[in-house]
Amino acid sequence: MAARRMAIIGLLLCLCLCIMPRYVYAASSADAKEPIAVDSECTLTVFYGYDGTVFPNQTVKLYKIADVSADCWYTLTSAFASSGLILNGVQTNGEWNVIRSTLEAHILAYSIEPDATSVTDQNGQAVFENLSAGLYLAIPEQVDGENLRCLFDSALIALPGLGADGFWQYQVEVSAKAELLPPVEPDEELQLKVLKLWKGDERRSDRPQSIEVEIFRDGISYETVILSEDNYWSYTWSVKDDGADWMVVERNIPAEYTMTLEERGTSFILTNTRLPDGAEDPDAPQTGDTANGFLYILLMTVSGSVLIILGSTGKRRSR
Repeated sequence: MAARRMAIIGLLLCLCLCIMPRYVYAASSADAKEPIAVDSECTLTVFYGYDGTVFPNQTVKLYKIADVSADCWYTLTSAFASSGLILNGVQTNGEWNVIRSTLEAHILAYSIEPDATSVTDQNGQAVFENLSAGLYLAIPEQVDGENLRCLFDSALIALPGLGADGFWQYQVEVSAKAELLPPVEPDEELQLKVLKLWKGDERRSDRPQSIEVEIFRDGISYETVILSEDNYWSYTWSVKDDGADWMVVERNIPAEYTMTLEERGTSFILTNTRLPDGAEDPDAPQTGDTANGFLYILLMTVSGSVLIILGSTGKRRSR
């Protein structure tokens, strides 16, 4: 009977691991056997490679998103405080994807300088030393090999990471998630769209009549558009499929709202969520996929794996 019970548990764990995306690793601070030594220096190594090919001489920018307390509670740094993002209690891949995209837009909108920059060595590794504890976002500028093109996603990385033994590890090594890109087809046309959604303001009394959205191509301003009820809060544009990166930024976000950005295929979805009256921050993330939350919680409980949040930003690099 005991053997049968263990077999069933093993099957459930395998199923959980199969369903959970490869690029999301979660851990619960309840699994820790010690508090975080917040004054200890951390080292981060990010590996950029794909199918046996490494990518040397690639610039990687590192941004500190949040500080962390001894009991693993995140507080946004001053550079990202105005984003209004909630980092504590996030469980799903969909929520982390929204956070990642929103952070990238925030960096672009406010021209935020990285806290550190590194260049990958001959082994494809970018090394960052003397880092303080917290949550970081690593963004490669461009990753191109001699014979292939790869899209390496930005990575949210927690320092320190929680080891399988329940102790915090202050030297963290991660591999960035890669996607092989097909050859550019410049004769093909790509259609992109930006859509504005509103949440929590059913009365619409404080909703602005229009918003301003700036579109960026490869980090350079491409055009600015106005979204309103007249155009159904949306805008579509067509470009040649030349391999460019596209991003959108909402300007002058109303003070009563928090903004998040989600990317679905070639669409950018800007969601403005009205804060509760008298509240400084919402109690929980307002966007993202909440499906399969039980599986994430189960994996958090049984794995004790390192808190490394790696994944697709959905950045629209033309295929």
